[in-house]
Amino acid sequence: MRNFFHIVISICLWILFGYYWYVVGQRQVNLASVRAIGILALITLLGVLVTLWWIAHNKKLASRNRRQTAPVTPPETFGTDHLGRELLSPGLDVLKQAASIVVDVDGEGRKVYSLAEGIGD
Repeated sequence: MRNFFHIVISICLWILFGYYWYVVGQRQVNLASVRAIGILALITLLGVLVTLWWIAHNKKLASRNRRQTAPVTPPETFGTDHLGRELLSPGLDVLKQAASIVVDVDGEGRKVYSLAEGIGD
């Protein structure tokens, strides 16, 4: 239903546009009309120039390779969690490769990460 309304509104606006072109076409060209056309031409020219400048600016940035490379990511730290508890593990690389991980808290409140034996193998 929404598409139907869009089509109807578009057709009505095009009819209105055509009607106003007809109205404008029936008028005499005078100094005010020429001035308005000149101002419209200047605004259009200014818009084109700003657009071309913006494209050149973006191409210059791209040639410096600022947008094509990902920002440098800081190294991952795995010493404490968000609450400040100490983390004990066999190493971040080992944990990333593991199929299953067991997370436990020892008697001193530290989180202990270990590889699960026989789970997910």
